[in-house]
This record gives sequence, C-alpha cells and structure tokens, in this order.
Amino acid sequence: MKSGLRISDCGLNYIRLIRQAAAFTALLVIAGAVCAAPNYDQSLFGVNYLKWEFLKQNPNFEKELHARAKIMKDAGIYWDRDGIGWYTVNPKPGVWDWEYTDKCMKAIKDEGINLVVILMGTRTNPPLDDTSRAAFAEYVYQTVNRYKDQIKVWEIWNEPNIPSFWEKPDVKAYTALVKEAYKAAKRADPTCTVIVGSTSGPGNDWFNGIHDNGGWDYCDGISIHPYAMAANPIQQGLDKELRVVKQLVNGYGKPKPIWSTEVGWKGKGGTEEESQASKIIQTYVIHVANGVHMDYFCMDNYDDWGFVKKTDPLETKLAYGSVKLLTQTLGSPGVTAPFEGYLKTPAETACYVFKKDGTKRALILWSNDWQTRTVQFTQKSGLKAVDIINRPVAIKSGKLFVGPTPIIVTGADSRQIGAVSMAFNPYLTKPGKNQIVNGELWAEKGKNPPAWTQGRFFRNDNKGAFETTDSGRNGSTCVSISKATSPCAWDASPIPVDPGGKYKLTAWIKTKDATGKNVVAMYWYSGNQWTCLGTPSTATITGTKDWTQVTVKGVAPRDAAFVRVNLISENNTGTTWFDDISLTQE
Repeated sequence: MKSGLRISDCGLNYIRLIRQAAAFTALLVIAGAVCAAPNYDQSLFGVNYLKWEFLKQNPNFEKELHARAKIMKDAGIYWDRDGIGWYTVNPKPGVWDWEYTDKCMKAIKDEGINLVVILMGTRTNPPLDDTSRAAFAEYVYQTVNRYKDQIKVWEIWNEPNIPSFWEKPDVKAYTALVKEAYKAAKRADPTCTVIVGSTSGPGNDWFNGIHDNGGWDYCDGISIHPYAMAANPIQQGLDKELRVVKQLVNGYGKPKPIWSTEVGWKGKGGTEEESQASKIIQTYVIHVANGVHMDYFCMDNYDDWGFVKKTDPLETKLAYGSVKLLTQTLGSPGVTAPFEGYLKTPAETACYVFKKDGTKRALILWSNDWQTRTVQFTQKSGLKAVDIINRPVAIKSGKLFVGPTPIIVTGADSRQIGAVSMAFNPYLTKPGKNQIVNGELWAEKGKNPPAWTQGRFFRNDNKGAFETTDSGRNGSTCVSISKATSPCAWDASPIPVDPGGKYKLTAWIKTKDATGKNVVAMYWYSGNQWTCLGTPSTATITGTKDWTQVTVKGVAPRDAAFVRVNLISENNTGTTWFDDISLTQE
C-alpha cells in the first residue's frame, strides 16, 4: 500500500462489510424500483392508431402523427400501441438507424401520448438459437435504453402463437427469447414493464407453456388478443374469458396484470354503426370491470374495424362519440373510476357500478339480448340517463327501459341505490345452465339459426345438404344434414370453459335411412381457437329412428380455452335431424 500503511484484518473485514452493504443497498433500490407502483398513466383505455411504421413513405408523417394524437386525446384516449421493428432500427449487424423513429417519438412525446411498444422481428425468421437471441436482446437493450425516459411498457413480439407472426409457433423457443429480452430490457431500464404472450385469443396453452418452461419470472405482465368468433362480446363470453385467464395466472402463485392489447369489432357503417358502438363500449366496460387495460384494434377504419374514417377533415363513426362519452364518465387520462361491483337487475340485464367522488356512482347497463326490459332502481330521484349515442333516456321515479344499446346513468348515490356485489355478475354460470347460444336452434324461415354455421370454421365440412326446418321435437325449428358423403357439421359459436371443468352435452337426434356416423361432439380448443385438443362425442345413430336423446361427458383439458359443439354427419346417404342442444358444467 502507498505510504507504507497497513490495514489490519479487522479493517479489511470492515471494508468488505461496507462494500457488501453498498451492493445490497443497490439491489434493494433496483428491486424497489421494479416493485414500486407503475410509473405510467393508469387509464385503462387505449387504441392501436398512430401506426408510425406505416407512415414512412409519407413526407408529412410528423403532421399526421400530431393530427392522430389530437383525435385520440379528444376522445379521452392517451394510450397507443405500436411497434419499433428490429430491422427498422437495426437494418444490419452493427448498424443502428434511429433518425425516423426519433422524429416519431418526439412528435408523440410532445402530444403526451403513452405507448405500449412491440419489440419483434419477422415471422419467417424468429430468433431460434443462442446467436440470434443474443442479437435480438441487443436490439431490445438499445431500443429500451434510447427511449427509457418516454416509453415504460414493452411487449415482446406480436401473436407468436400463430403462424401469421411466428412461422412455426414454438412456446419453448418463445420463452427462451423472452428470458433474454427481459434481462436486456431490465438492464437498460430496471423500472420498465415487460409484458409477454401477445397471444391470438386468450392463450391459456401459451401461458402454461411459458410457465412450464421457466419464463414466469421473466415478465411483469401478460397480454392477450381476445377477438371473438361470435356476434357480440356477450355471446362471446368475454367476461368469463378474462376471468379464466386471471384464474390461470393467479394459479402460478405469482399473479401479474393482464393487458388486452388487441380486440375489435367490425362495422361497415350505416345501420351497423350503432351495433358496433354498443359492442365496443361493452368490450371496454367488461375489461375495466376485470381490471384489464384494453387497446382497441383499431381506431382508424382499416377493414371496417375502426371508428375514425378520415383524419383531415375528421370523419368518424358513432363509436367515436360513444368512446368519448365513456372516457368522460369513467375518467381518462389518469386513474379510471374503480369498478365497485354489480347492481342486481332483472335476468338478461347487466348493471355495472363505478365509484366516483364520495358517494357518487356512475352506472352502465344494457340488455344481454335484443329485448327491452324494465329496470327499477331503489333511488327514485336525482338520476339522469343517456345512451352511448348520447341520446337522452327517460328515467322517472327510478324506472327506465333498457335494451342492447348501453345506457349511462349519473347522479346515483351509493347510500340509495342498494346492494352492490360481485356476486350479482350476470355472467357467472350456474351449474345446470345451458351455455350454448341458441341451443333450441331457433331460426327465421329459410335462414341458419343464429350462432350456428354450416361447416366447421377451420375447414369446409359443408359439402352435404344442410337445412333448417320446422320439424323439431315440438313443432319448432331444427336443423338437418343429408347426403353427407364427406364429413359435415353444424358448428356452434365457441364457448369459454374452465380448464379441468366437467361438462355434459345432451341433444336429440332423429334419422331416416341414415348411414355412417351421426353424432354430437365437444371439440376442445386452445386459446388461439385453431388447435383442437380432443373431441368427445356421443354414440352414433343410424337407420330410421324417432327423436332419441344422446349424451356425452368430458373434462376440459388443462390447455383448453374454448369448446365448440358440433352436430356431425359423415358418410350418410340418408337424413339426420338435430334439436335442443344443451351444454352444462357440472
């Protein structure tokens, strides 16, 4: 040592302790930063709209971004989801090009828009080995480090569970990538939030795979895209989908927030606009009630999904005003009004209660079918109601009529409106309740029964003769298949299921000169809605027989998210009728 000084063993031990304490303190600071309250706007409302990756050829892209941001903010939406592509900023090894992205980020920052940013490469060449994963991790580090003061939420890839974005989906390979990306992001910004999955559908199987492959400690949340193959979010069972995903992630022992980063409803305009607006508002409300941030796909009218037709001059659909009314009611930006629970209302209606200042409450309610019903509140005065098209709704002495178009009621007082409870959730399925939409196969003359299609959705099982007739068991409508020389099926809308849940399917079948296979079956599907996990079916009916009840039981597999009921006829030269289909959870 210099100056001939000598430090005793005791002094060396003291220095070691100081260094260890300093290191431990640093770890606590980092851990505290990671575990602290989220450092971003807490509004639950978002969209996919700015789309700067598609504006590169527009010489006025900055002006366009400012215009779009202002349209978003006028609707009360301050969250956008978009991507910074790997090969946009890192076109070849060792080369980084930030010029365009920097300009986009500045325009967005100036507007005060929050971002969920996707980090991903190409579908045909995802990182599958250590070398490519390391290169991807470097891209993650460089991107997060550059924009860490502006962007706090990062999403790893988009829909890697389907070939559209990952040519050969492989959850083990995706999890390996997630681990490296997470470490890189946290090295750049320990306070950032990394969400993973971004699954097409609720993705139960994908999250099981991430967990089983050791990836659960390498994310701060998960993201899903719960698009529907149903007429609306009610028939879709959206509330149950979200509850099942939440139950799934809670079951891993380390609950994490859920983000719904894409979901949407088409509407071509005209008479479809009010229906689309209702679906969008219901979808937002159901997400908020489940504590899930939702980024609607998409605000611009790509393929009729959106509700902004033009930016200059501004031209919108009805849903734009509906969303604005909703954000004004529940609050955005900032913390969205907390969901308190449900009011008990007549069957086939839903009433959501949101907590405002003090005893003030906002109510949002609708009918779950196309009928109009009477709702009577215990609070008889001080209430005001409009529907989400902003049309006044008459409410006298606490009574109003509720249809499928959502209604917003203000002026509610928690001391007068009565009991509010999660137990009043109208979408909690009771044992023995038929979960099939239109199990009685009601139909208008000459049309398919609503919620049923000819042929399975994933292939053309519709080469026979399909018919809707009035030959049902009680003189009602039913469906039939004849001349089914190849596999044929009537296919029901998908139904969310509880993994491990026990289900019972019953139906009635009648035949005339039937041959081959004539059954009713449960088709279990994973969250992407394409991967079939099993097909328990009833015994077949052949020959000529009057109405016969058939039954099959099944247990939803661990990775199942949905069941689709199929009415099947194969190699049948005769005719088979089906009626009164019921699926219950035991």
